[in-house]
Amino acid sequence: MKFVGIVGTNAEFSYNRMLLEFMADYYEEDTIEVLDIDRVPMFNETKDQTDAAPIQELKEKIEAADGVIIATPEHNHSIPSALKSVIEWLSYKIHPLDGKPVMIVGASYSVQGSSRSQLHLRQILDAPGVNAIVMPGNEFLLGRAHEAFDEDGKLKDKRTVQFLSSCFRKFKRFTEVAEILNQPEEVSFKPGDYHVSAVGHNGDLPMVVTFSEDRIEAIDIDTEGETEGIADLVFTRLPEEIIDGQTLNVDVVSGASVTSNGVVDGVADAVYQAGSDPEILKKRPKVSEIMQLDPIEKTVDVAVIGSGGAGLAAAVAALDKGASALVLEKFPVIGGNTVRTGGQINAADPEWQHQFKAIHGERATLEKIYNTPEEEIAEEYREDFRALKEELDQYFKDLDEGKSYLFDSIHLHTIQTYIGGKRMDLDGNEIHSDIELIHYLTKNALPTIDWLKEKGVSFDEHMVAEPVGALWRRAREPQASEGFGYIDPLTTYIEEHGGEIMTDTKADRFIVEDGKIVGIQATGRYDQKVTIHVNKGVVIATGGFGANIEMIKKYDNYWGNLPESIPTTNSPALTGDGIEMGQEVGADVVGMGFVQLMPSADPITGNIFSGIDCPPSDFIFVNKEGKRFVDEYASRDVLAKALFDQGGVIYNISDAEIAKTRFNSTDEQLANDVKKGACFKADTLEDLAKQLDIDPEVFVKTIEDYNSYVDQGYDEEFQKGAFNHKVIVPPFYATPRSPATHHTMGGLKIDAQTRVLNTEGQAIQGLYAAGEVAGGVHAGNRLGGNALADIFVFGKLAGENAAD
Repeated sequence: MKFVGIVGTNAEFSYNRMLLEFMADYYEEDTIEVLDIDRVPMFNETKDQTDAAPIQELKEKIEAADGVIIATPEHNHSIPSALKSVIEWLSYKIHPLDGKPVMIVGASYSVQGSSRSQLHLRQILDAPGVNAIVMPGNEFLLGRAHEAFDEDGKLKDKRTVQFLSSCFRKFKRFTEVAEILNQPEEVSFKPGDYHVSAVGHNGDLPMVVTFSEDRIEAIDIDTEGETEGIADLVFTRLPEEIIDGQTLNVDVVSGASVTSNGVVDGVADAVYQAGSDPEILKKRPKVSEIMQLDPIEKTVDVAVIGSGGAGLAAAVAALDKGASALVLEKFPVIGGNTVRTGGQINAADPEWQHQFKAIHGERATLEKIYNTPEEEIAEEYREDFRALKEELDQYFKDLDEGKSYLFDSIHLHTIQTYIGGKRMDLDGNEIHSDIELIHYLTKNALPTIDWLKEKGVSFDEHMVAEPVGALWRRAREPQASEGFGYIDPLTTYIEEHGGEIMTDTKADRFIVEDGKIVGIQATGRYDQKVTIHVNKGVVIATGGFGANIEMIKKYDNYWGNLPESIPTTNSPALTGDGIEMGQEVGADVVGMGFVQLMPSADPITGNIFSGIDCPPSDFIFVNKEGKRFVDEYASRDVLAKALFDQGGVIYNISDAEIAKTRFNSTDEQLANDVKKGACFKADTLEDLAKQLDIDPEVFVKTIEDYNSYVDQGYDEEFQKGAFNHKVIVPPFYATPRSPATHHTMGGLKIDAQTRVLNTEGQAIQGLYAAGEVAGGVHAGNRLGGNALADIFVFGKLAGENAAD
């Protein structure tokens, strides 16, 4: 029989290694290959290294063996951290120990051997997700290991060898029994349609699973009410893989794990109702494990890496130039972070904005900017600043004459973006936006919105939107939900105009010839090699690294000590791949030390739109004592710092009228959030305070004071920059809010043509970048609503220039 012996330590010298090597030599009628774990990286869920060679080698050798022998030392009554780490990797995304017979042995200096760590290891191996079959009652314990071996590494005591041989003989018989248990079982079903439900992101989803006598024939899911865009692929891919492979051993779709697991659990329930054992289907191989596909090779004019808003805009622009275009997306679902946004896009459009009246506090906000000493404005921005002051002179005159309207201009957008992004790092160095990039952004935001309309994006223009930290009302929202309102029409345009989008295709490195980017080497869905030859140019649009806390902490020079457990609003795809690829070919980076936190995120999930997420003019933040503590209209970093000062979790208070202003949330979703505890609801402020464990008297006084400021048009406590509704109409709501990583300011250094620059300031031939992957636009802090303006303005430009 063939076994592998795993040394449970990465120490250079080990008696456990000696024990396994003795067994390999002594039991020569069988094959025991001793495997060390010293090359296996420590487990880190935020940096998936499942595909690393040491982990894959362990996986393949374990799968090829009849059984596994693990030799564990004992450290503080438990197994060593190195062995824990190995088992974490072998039960995270791959499961080679599942159903595999395991014998536990151990050696230690003490008389008891490694009994306590062996018991600990048994518990781990029995755990769900590992599911090894551990031989009961015959663990071999070698005490006083330092006295047990002779100079040739042989066990000296005959009785010890005899007992080891007895244990090993029983393990071989145990392995034969386990082999019988692991033989595939046939399944049969009672034919018919079975009605079950899957747990979706926004609630239960009705599902009908149809069986013949020996097959799952169809899976129909009622997805009405589920969020468009993010989970769409779950409802097509998972049923397809389950039916094609007749297996429940399928990978969850990244970014939609709740919905993915809900679909699998729903089908498993139907299998059980149809008279069969779903565990049998869960142990069948994945479709990916039986697929063997040939390498893919393509040639295209423009290749785009990343399918978020910037990437799709680049592909559309390239197609409009007559170039062929291909989009590579490493995730199975397109849209990147764009589908996770509220969809608000900034553009100064005075003709449109003038139809809306000014609200309380806005004049004070403008006067504060107006009164900024000119010497505090960077020299290159002073011309814009002076032009803005001339515009404001006229606006203030209009207000004094009783003409109330919402003011805006390209100069205000420019100066607010500049001031909003001007920050100081922890070393005392100032950073502010590149003026050429900001001028292009603010001047082209409105024409780009018109361009998006031409491509099929429909906007709701009956109100001016204002995301948190925007500092001004100048945003539009798409008619369709959230960022899906951009992704869907742009995807349709690409498909209808001959472009191609390849999902599950991860770009690994650039192909470079004579200093020019001429292609991309990538890996496909089933690990097949993908080679893309590029005639004209490559656009990197992979987004930032907001979902990679390790990379954030590596560069952070603004926050200082972000917790490892901080949630993120980002797609799991946002791990900084494009930045690292660019650096590998000599690209420079800028602003990497700054990351923006979203102050108004769900403390557990990072979801922006749970509970009541409304315009910041309607934010009323209270701490756990029921008191306000900040100007809720401030920038995102100011708000995040204030939340940290309050312990990291606060409540956003709203009433029935404010609830009507919330972004991207149906009544059903709100009710589900209340049910799940992601939002609290009460008919009186006193009852709401009791639910939050807050002194009702203090809480009611806080809200009454705030309401009086709305009536006065002035917030005497915190000088809030704008406010709209009072909190008076029941029911009342409290939404827990916490900072979450949201947008990484830094990235690849680009010029005003979106060309990626190397560390010597020269453009890298054939390489462009747009969106969050590029730095220099937002400097140290981004205004809410500027992200979508950025990705579409510069995504369009990058696609045009790459095609040229």
